Amino acid sequence: MEKIVEALTKLLPEDSVADVTEAVKTELENAKQAYEQEFSSKLEEAYAELSEELKTAEETAIQGYKEAYAIIQDLRARLETQQKEFELGMEEGYEEAYQMLVAEKKKNENLEVEMYEQFNTKLQEMKEYMVDKVDAFLQYKSNEIYESARHDVENDPRTAEHKVALDRVLECVAEYVGDESFAAATNAKVEEASRKADELKSQIKILEARNIRLSAENTKLTEAVRETQKVITESAKEEKKERVEKAKNVQGRGRAVNDSELVAEWSDNKSEEKKTNVDTTLVESLDPDLLRQMQVLAGTKNND
Repeated sequence: MEKIVEALTKLLPEDSVADVTEAVKTELENAKQAYEQEFSSKLEEAYAELSEELKTAEETAIQGYKEAYAIIQDLRARLETQQKEFELGMEEGYEEAYQMLVAEKKKNENLEVEMYEQFNTKLQEMKEYMVDKVDAFLQYKSNEIYESARHDVENDPRTAEHKVALDRVLECVAEYVGDESFAAATNAKVEEASRKADELKSQIKILEARNIRLSAENTKLTEAVRETQKVITESAKEEKKERVEKAKNVQGRGRAVNDSELVAEWSDNKSEEKKTNVDTTLVESLDPDLLRQMQVLAGTKNND
């Protein structure tokens, strides 16, 4: 301003310098006020626009927070539902596996008893079958066995000795007994002795046949026991192999429990900064140097 006055002093007469200087000062003051008013209005418009944008951004952020919270709640509900379904599936799988194990245990416990009962039944049937067959054979071959036994008795040296002794007894008794009585007694004794000898030989043959039958039956039963034991051993191996295969095929799912993650709930409460005026928030967010320049241009602060 001083330079302008000095320049006007050089160009204008002295009597008009004061008026021109006053007029220039007035114009400069008017221009300055106009600039200040324009700056204030533009600054207020800028504040209003920024406040509107900030409000829109806050509303958008709040809406986004609400939507994100709703999504999180939905996902949490889905996770809880999946966890319940998973636990239910696990319980069903465990129950099914437990029932399979119980069934296998009962089967193993009853297997030995069932095999033993089956073996006894088969053994009894085999005994009855062998006895029936041997009895039928003895009945069919009884005459041949009797003749063979009688022939053996007659050819036995002890029988010949008995006959010789009997003949001597008869000779001794013949002196005291008549011919007819002697012949009758001799014939009766001989017939009785022959009959008893035949009975004894028959019993011997029958006992020998029974011994042979029992020996054959014992051999067959021993073989049957051996075969049955072999079948039981093979059955036990097959059962064990089958259980192992079933155990390999049993599927189960392990229980996985993850630590729950806390998600902060959305709160619509405004902070202390948001409760303050928008202009103050905007001013505090400005750069201090830029704010100082604006205050100097607005005339609210001196340019020291």
